Order: sequence, then C-alpha cells, then structure tokens
Amino acid sequence: MTISNLTAGVQYKINVTAVADDNHTDGQSTAVTQYTKPEVVCNLSVTNITTSSVYVMWTEPKGNRSFYRVHWTSGSTNRRDSVTETKLIITELTAGVNYSFTVIAVAGDNQTESEMAQIFHHTRPGIIGNHHIVSQNTSSISVNWTSPPGEVFMYRLEWHNGGVLMTRYTNDTFAVLSELISGTKYTITVIAVAGDNETEGDPYTFTSFTRPELVRNLTVTNVTTSSVSVDWSEPEGNSSFYRVQWTDGQFNDTVDVSETSMTISNLTAGVQYEVIVTAVADDNHTDGQSTAVTQYTRPAKPGGITGQGTNSLSVSWTLPKGEVDHYVVTISNTILNYSITNITEATTANFTDLYPGRIYDIRVTAVAGNLNNTSDQASLATSPTPPGSIIISDRTNSSLLLKWAIPVLMEGAPDISYYITYHQSERSELQNKTSTVNSTELSLLFSGIRYNITVETVGPQNLRSTAVNYSTFTLPNPVLNIAAHPKSTTSIRVEWSYPLGAQSYYIYLITTYSTNASQTCLTSNNSKDIVGLKPGTRYNISVITRIEPGIESTEEQTFNYTLPKAVTNLTVSEVNTTAIRLTWVKQSDFKTSYSYLVIALQDAIEVQKNQTETETYTFFHLTPGELYTFYVFTVVEGVKSTRENTSSYTRPEAVSNIIAIGNTTTMSVSWTPAVGAVVSYTVLLYRDGQLVGNSTVLSNTTVTKVFQRLIPGVLYCVEVFTTSGSFESYSQRICNATLPNPPGPITVVSQTVKSINFTWPVPEGMDHNKYNFSVSTVNGSYLTENNWFLLDNLESGSPYNISVVTVGIYGYESTAVTAQNYTRPYPVTSLREEEITTNSVTLVWEQMQSKSHYSYEVQFTNGSFSSSKVVLNTTDKIIGLSSGSSYNFTVTTQTADGTRASPVTVSYYTRPHRIRLLKAETLNTTTVNLTWEVPLEDKSEYKYRIQTSGCGSQNKTIAENRAQISALTPGTECTFCVSVRAANGIEGEAECTSQYTKPETVQPSISSRGSNSSILVSWPKPSGKVEYYKVYLNGTSSAIEEKELNSTSTSFLFESLSAGRLYTARVISYSGPFNASSGSITNATFPNPPGSIEVLTKTTSSIEIRWEEAPLMTGASFVYKLTDTQSQGGRIFTTNTTSHTFASLLSGFSYNISIVTVGVMGFESERVHIYFVTTRPLSVESLVPRKAEENNITVTWKEPADYKGGYRYNLTWQGRDGPISNITSKTEYTIYNLDPGSLYSYNVTTETSDGTQSAPTSNSSCTSMIIRV
Repeated sequence: MTISNLTAGVQYKINVTAVADDNHTDGQSTAVTQYTKPEVVCNLSVTNITTSSVYVMWTEPKGNRSFYRVHWTSGSTNRRDSVTETKLIITELTAGVNYSFTVIAVAGDNQTESEMAQIFHHTRPGIIGNHHIVSQNTSSISVNWTSPPGEVFMYRLEWHNGGVLMTRYTNDTFAVLSELISGTKYTITVIAVAGDNETEGDPYTFTSFTRPELVRNLTVTNVTTSSVSVDWSEPEGNSSFYRVQWTDGQFNDTVDVSETSMTISNLTAGVQYEVIVTAVADDNHTDGQSTAVTQYTRPAKPGGITGQGTNSLSVSWTLPKGEVDHYVVTISNTILNYSITNITEATTANFTDLYPGRIYDIRVTAVAGNLNNTSDQASLATSPTPPGSIIISDRTNSSLLLKWAIPVLMEGAPDISYYITYHQSERSELQNKTSTVNSTELSLLFSGIRYNITVETVGPQNLRSTAVNYSTFTLPNPVLNIAAHPKSTTSIRVEWSYPLGAQSYYIYLITTYSTNASQTCLTSNNSKDIVGLKPGTRYNISVITRIEPGIESTEEQTFNYTLPKAVTNLTVSEVNTTAIRLTWVKQSDFKTSYSYLVIALQDAIEVQKNQTETETYTFFHLTPGELYTFYVFTVVEGVKSTRENTSSYTRPEAVSNIIAIGNTTTMSVSWTPAVGAVVSYTVLLYRDGQLVGNSTVLSNTTVTKVFQRLIPGVLYCVEVFTTSGSFESYSQRICNATLPNPPGPITVVSQTVKSINFTWPVPEGMDHNKYNFSVSTVNGSYLTENNWFLLDNLESGSPYNISVVTVGIYGYESTAVTAQNYTRPYPVTSLREEEITTNSVTLVWEQMQSKSHYSYEVQFTNGSFSSSKVVLNTTDKIIGLSSGSSYNFTVTTQTADGTRASPVTVSYYTRPHRIRLLKAETLNTTTVNLTWEVPLEDKSEYKYRIQTSGCGSQNKTIAENRAQISALTPGTECTFCVSVRAANGIEGEAECTSQYTKPETVQPSISSRGSNSSILVSWPKPSGKVEYYKVYLNGTSSAIEEKELNSTSTSFLFESLSAGRLYTARVISYSGPFNASSGSITNATFPNPPGSIEVLTKTTSSIEIRWEEAPLMTGASFVYKLTDTQSQGGRIFTTNTTSHTFASLLSGFSYNISIVTVGVMGFESERVHIYFVTTRPLSVESLVPRKAEENNITVTWKEPADYKGGYRYNLTWQGRDGPISNITSKTEYTIYNLDPGSLYSYNVTTETSDGTQSAPTSNSSCTSMIIRV
C-alpha cells in the first residue's frame, strides 16, 4: 500500500500485523522505520557577490529536515559543505567565473535527500592591475593595462574630458583612444565584465592628457644687455601653460608661464641664445612639440673708467658683465685740440705727453659681433704742482690771515684752487677749507692755541699737489659774563666765566676803580672778593686774560655798588577795605641817591611793588579782609639793603545777593561771598522783628545756612555779617516766607462719558483766609476758594489727570495732589476670526476711539460649558476647544478702572486634527519615502494633501497614509508638509518634516603646482547641492589633515607641508546626515632646493665645490643632481652628499654649475647656480731676459699651452719702494726705473678674464753696470 499525507522529512515507524477472519485475532507485528523525503528548499538566491565570495541563502522547505548539503562547481573545481542554517558564505572562489550552486535538504538519517535546488552566478571580475600610457599625441592616447586575476569576458572603457562620456568594449588589454582634443585632460575608466555581460569588477580609473599642439608665430620683440623678450600665438586645442627654455650652449634654464609672452632676464651680455617654447598640458609634464628662435644679447656698457698721472694717463675700465670682442678707446681735449683713439682687447690703455692739471674726455666702446655699446663719457685729469711758501700777514684771537706764491707751471690752468688744512698742535681734529686765490683767512679758531697749517694745490677733479706746511699761535679770548655783586656794605664780589678755549696756564688781571682811587690784583680762578669799600658806593671793575706779557686779551668791564644800610621803625598807620599806609625812619648815613623799595605780599606771594623817595607809602587796590605782609628796602642804583617787614589785615567787605528760600518748615539762606577775603560769616534770623535764630563763626567757605522747625506760611527776615581779624561788615536785611501745606487726597464724586466731578479736604493747620486752591487740568488752570471742581467736555474711554495745589503768601504754592479717572469706552466692531485650529479660534476686532490702556473681556461657550478671560490687544486666541465644534464668542471693552462697554457676540467652528508620526526615509539621491499615522478623531472622508518644497515644488492629494516622492534634487534638504483635509474643504494644521537627499560623489584631482610646501586638491562641482566638503590629506610622515569647506568651494590649498613628500587626498561631500566619499589620489610636494654653493679648490683640470644641504628634508627620499656646462657641452651627476669634485675639466675654461634636489616622483627643486667658475690656466713658458741695460730689463715668455684670447699676464718685480706689478696682454715687457748693476727677481702669472691665476713662472737677472772713464 501507499501511505500518503505524511509530513516531509519526518521519521515514521510502520507496523504490519496479520488479522484473522474474525477481524480481531491478530498475529505478531512486524515493524520498519523510514524517513519521508524532505521538500526542496525555496527561494534560492545569491547576494553580496565579490571577486572571491558569494552569500547563498534560501527559505526552509515545508516539513522537517536535519541539515542542508550545499555544492558548488565552476566545471573544473567542485566543493561542498553542510550547514544547519538557511545561508552560507562561500569563499576562495575565482574572480569572474560562472559557478553552479545547489542546495539539498537532508533528513535526520543523514542520507534521505530532497530534490536539488540550483542557481548559476558569476563572481565579480578581479581588480585591474596598473595601467601604462604607451603613447600620447595631439589627438589620441594609447594605453594598456594588466588583466585582473581570474577570468574576464571583456573590458568596457569609458573616457571623458568633463563633457560627454564615451564608451567602447574590447577583449584586449590594450586600446587606442582617438579623435581627442589636444592638450586636454581625460578621465579614463576600465571595467572588467564577466561572461554574463552583467557582473562587473570595480572600476579602475586614471587620468591622462593628450599632447598640446605646436605654438605659433614665435618672434623676438625686444633685446637688451640682459634680456630677450619673445611672444607667440596660442596653439590649437588646449594647454595649461608654456615651458620656455633658453641656452647659450653652456648654460640653460627653464621657466613655466601662462601668458603668450615672456621677457627672459639675467642673461649674459653679448651672447647668442636659443629660446625654445613648448605648450604643456594640465598635468605639468605632458608637452607638445617645441618651437625655437635664436638671438644675441647686446654687449654691456663699459664702466668704472679711471686713470692717473701728471704728464700721462694710465686709463683702465671694467666690463660689468658678459663678453666682448675688443674695445675702442678715445681720449680728447677740445681746448687743447687733442684727440687720439686706441683699439685693445685688454681693459687698460696708456696715453703720454699730456699737460698737468688739465681735463681729458675718455669714451670706451665695447664691440661684440655686430652689436656695440659705448660707455658714458668719463673726464679724467692730470695732477697739479704745489704752491709757494706760506706767510702770516695778520692774526687775532680767532683767525689767521695766510698768503702764498702761485704754483710753478700752473699759470693759465683752469679750475685751480687751494686746499688748506689746519689743526691744533695739542689736538687731533683736522679742519679744512678751500680758496680760489693765493690767500685765505682761517677763522673761528681757538684762542691761544698753536695751529699746524698745510696748503695744497687742487686741480680738476680735486686732484691735489704735495703740501706746504707752517705753524703759529692765535691770541687768547677775553673773559665772559663778567658780573659784580654786592656782598656787604663794605665788599663787592666780581665773577666771570672762563674765556672760550681757556687753558690751565691762563691768569686774570683785576683792576677796581672808584672816584679818586684804584687797586689791582691777580688770580687764576674766575672770581674775586674786593674788600675795604664804603657802603652804598659805586665801583668800576675790569678783567684781562693773560697768557704771558704781550699775549693778552681785550679788557672786559663791569661795575656795582656796595649794600646801603636798612630802614628802622616800620609801622602800619591807617587801614580800610582796599588800602594800608606804612611809615619808617631813614638811615644814619642817608644819601640823596637813596630811594625805598616797598613790597606787599599775600600768602608769601608778591602782589604789589613800588619805589618811593619819602619815608611813608600807602598800598591801594588791596583785597578786602586779606592778611598782607610788607617789606621795605633801601635802594641805591638797584642795590637793595637788608629788609624790614610788618603785617596787617584789610577791612572785609559785606556779602551780597542774599537769597532766602523756604519750604513748609525750613528756610535756606545763601549768599554770594564778600569781595576779597573773609575769616568767618555770621547769619541772623528774625520773625516779626524778633531774633529767632542765629549761626555765628561760620567758615569763610560757607555760603549757605538752613534754619529748621519753622512755621508754614510765615514771613521771615535774615541778616549776614563778615569778620576778618578785628574788622566786621554788615549786609542788608532780606525777607521771605515758608511754603503752605498741600490739600488732602482727591476723590471722584460723579463720572459720566464726558465729565468727572472731583473734591478734596482742606490743608491741615492753615487759616482758610490766607490761601486759595489752584486746579490744573487738560482744559487749563483755575484759581478757586472751593474744595471741589467739575471737569467736562472730555473724550470717552480716556484717562484724565487733575492737579491741585495750595496757594499761600507771595503766591507760593504747596506740593501738588493729583488724581486720574476714565470716561466710558465704545463697544468693539468688526469682530471676526483670524485663525481656526483643532482646539483654538483666534479672534480679531476693531475698537472705535481705541486707547492703549483698553482691555477686553473675551467669553466663549458651546452650550455645555462657558469661560472668560481678559486680554489687552484687539486679538485673542481661545484654546482648549474641541475639534470640529461650534462656539459662541463675546468680547466686551473695558478701561483701566473697569468701566465696560456693550458686549458683541459671533460663532465659529474649529478645525480637524493633524496627522501623527510623519517619517521621511531617503532612498537615494532623488527619492524620499513618506509614511504617517492618521489624525486623532479620524473621519472616513478625510484626505491628505502633500506639499514638497526646498528641492523642487510638488503638490499632490491622496487618500492613503503613505507616498513616495521622486525627481528631487540630490544633496538637498527637502521639506514635506502633509495636511488633513475635511469634507467641507477646511484643512487641519500641516505636519512637516525635512529630509536630505543623498549627495553625489565628486571626482577630485591633486597637484602640487611646483610648490615645495603646498598641495592643491580640486574637484568639479557635482550635480545637485552639497552643504559642505571635507578634504583629507594624508602624508607619508605626517598626521592626516582635515579641512571643512563651504558648498561653493571646489578646491583647497594645503599649505605648510613638508617638502619632497608623498600626499594622498580624499574629498567627502556632505548634505545633512549623508555623505559620499571620493576615491583616494596621490601626488607629492616638490623638494626644497639646496643651499648656496661654495668653491673649495680649483686646479687646471678640476673644481671642488660644497653646498649647504636642502633644509627641512630629514626623512625624505631625495638626491642632488649636479650639472656643469661650458661652450663644449655639459655633464650631469647625482649624489647623496653635499660636496663634489668635477674632474677632467679643461684648464682656463669658465664653467656654470647648477644643483637641484630631486625628490619623490622625480620632482625637482628650484635650481641653485654658481656662474663662471674658471679652472686655473696653465703657466707661461720660457720666461727669460731678452735685453738688460743700466736702468731697465726687457723680459719675454711663451704663451701657455692652453692659451686663449681672453688671457692676460701679471708681471711682478721688486722696485725701490716695494713690489710692482703690471698687467699686459703681450709676451714681452720692459721694466724701467731700475738701479744699475742690481739683481732683480720677477715672475709672470697667467690670468683669465675673471682674474683666475695660474701658478707663477719666475726668473731673475741683473741690470748693466755704469762704467765711468
């Protein structure tokens, strides 16, 4: 039989028993157990596919199972595994291969299996290996790449230059991209595709440039001694910049420019250069075909022309830079009608048979090829002859007059003058002056000093002759500032300042004269006391400076008097407020020439001074009440005796401007201080003629006094008097009254729309017959005897103020008592709703004659309950209402004091509730999914209106509580508002939420732009929006740098980086909570250049140099590249050290040496140069004397083996006054001015044009003897 309806994968036990015909007698049972076959697994799928693994998953079958047997094969390999879960991660697969995956459910007996479930899928192809740019031209790029591990069916190539994306497929690992734009950057992506034409590997992306086209119309526009200017036309297509290279055959340099013109500077004058221009693409190294032009620089202008001599001129000059073929030298003097020209290759020329003391014009022209440059004209002069002997014709204490004879052989010579120097024999300071005639005066000299004098003839260009010398003295100066001072009644002290230039050996002769006598004395000091004189008598005194008899200054004179005797019995005889009279007794030796000096002082300060002939004096115009001290002196011709003194007060003045001001119980008295001084004040207070208060001995700074506890409304009088010493002065008496008390508090008797009736109590303690009331209102002020007042003709609902004061004696008013009340307001109008929500209604209304102080009582009811509140504005929001219900609203106007208007009533319905739990989920860069819960008190007729803003405006109405919003802007914050709409069209409050779409990924590029300290990371702006970017830069030897940039940024320059290091950059775009990261790209900073170059040694075949190491390069990978160039070519060397010896060089040749630091990626630093380093030339040969005479020797030599056109020879010998040398370009020279019969040593050294010398070649020989017969 077949047993059916069993459960799959379950073990069943089957018993079979034989049964007899009676249907109940059975035999022994026989049993067997068996599992049913498991069902096949469902929904077998493959996900999370990588190059070496897949994630296989399935759904459990119906029934039971023990485990699953998973088998996978690629046709060549077979693998299997057993699992109990419904998933398996299969690893160690081959990339790009098609695999068969089967899953079988196995029952509990480990052998009963289900039917097989099978699926096929490719693994992802592997990562493509490094690419290689095979070739580039102006319109194509040839590229190949390394195939990835595993299998690949084909490759898809994509390329673009920022515009249209181009695509092609190939089975090869090589492709030629053609029809490209020249000089343009292309982004190229290679993607490996598996055999199913769908499964793809990770894209491999790189960039490359096409070569720019040839630049056009390269021309030279300007040439100078050190520069060549060129310009050209842009090439077709694109280019980033231009690389301009120039060379003179020995030295070359390169500069990158972005313009289509350039001035090449720092060139060598007179040299032919080749200029090469090449267009370069944005990657800074892909360049086009070069265009070249050649041009000579102009030779430099000779300068530094010098020369000297008396009857000849030896002229020399310098060439500031560059090279020349030869020089043309012209000397002339138009006055003498003299001109001659010399052509030479050296920088010297000698002209003889010239006139002394004359100016000659020199011009030197440098010639190189067909270009030349003439120096500025130089004027050189021959030296003059000395003047005749010096004669002193006059002298003073500050000057010397000199004369001398005209110099020999200088008659008729123009522009002749004389240079005179002079200095003190005991001092080192040298002074000078010039004269155009043969005499001069030396002025402003020091007196009594010896001077050494020299005179020289000065010719053209300030050339001087030998000096003529002389020495002599000046006269001493007179004393200064002589003055005589009375010392006593019998002596005078005379003083003076030392004369200018005073010396320690000076003495001073003093002579004193009176009417009939004189006396003389000497001193070495600058003062002297003259004693034994008469009181009050005049004496004349003179002083003379003397060095020695006969050498004396002029006389200085002065005079003065001895002191007279003082007065006696000084007294004060009369005093008033501004004057004091003094008297005294005359002296015992009184003379008619005597007078008296009288002085008045106040607080030790002189205030008056006068002179009188009599023994009495009155001081007027003094300050009242002030204490004065008086001095009296006897005076004769301005000389004062000792003083006599006394003191006294003036009488004080009375005070003025007394003011008495009272309140209800006090009186404040103030006054203007008395003119002059006062010692103290006294104040008296009277009522009804009786003294009721006083205040005595107030300080002289007090100007007020307050009397307390007075009676209100009473008339009082005050009086003030001043005191100084024993003197007093009284003021006038003045009167005033105290203030009345105020009335009682104001109350309202009655109140209407247009009037208010006020009343108040009478003031306390006041006689009603002595006061009235002054009432002030908005309508004006009124004086009344009544204690009530009716205010009418008012505006409804407005506050009105009233003020009442008591008016007493002199019309004085008390403090004011005030009150305020309101008229009734009008009722509100135009009561209406402004906003309705689910639980609130906002009402607005208008108020006739509205006032800022109004308030409004708002009542609301729906029949089942009632409530009210008070508001201040003409609008109110009533909350706590039920949604969708009808309400009655009543508004009543009331003033600040509670006066109410008639009520006004309206009715309105509330709105439905809004939705709940609105959620927005971002699906991708352009789509957001919305869900929400239905509102409270939901109704079946409700619909939902969705409004989208911020990333494109959309508006849609739906019935369900979910929606998917698409076609949004990437990276943008979108706002979604959902409103519930009831059947009558009224909407509940919108529920809004915001969510960002995901931003797009940027494609960055990185460049150091030739910098050694910065990296520029840039990227094109992605589609949609980005809120900000984060740029990461990771260096090989530094921490990761992170910079956050705003949404408008498309680049960032990382600065202060280490030189010569690799850096990797990554850019992440952010919008809200989402971000998208770019891939990582790498570049490097340029290395730092080495330091300055120093030449250590030079030989005829080598140059040894040393340089400072490149700074801040520790830990970086780099080498130094050295280049030496000269006219026959150059060589390149690399080294890790900071020194190098260039060997196998040519003797006497000039080399240009440059060094660069070469860092990672082959980047080179700025080039450090040292120019025109010359190897030593070879020595001359065969140095011999050709001819020897009594006073000269002619020597000759052979040119060195490496002789060159720029060589010259330095001949040196020992002359009478020391070593002598001469430069010559010839191989023979005659040495003159030698001594007969003497042995002379001489040597010759080869010199190059820059002064580099060879080893010297030496010899010696004797001059001929003089034979006398």
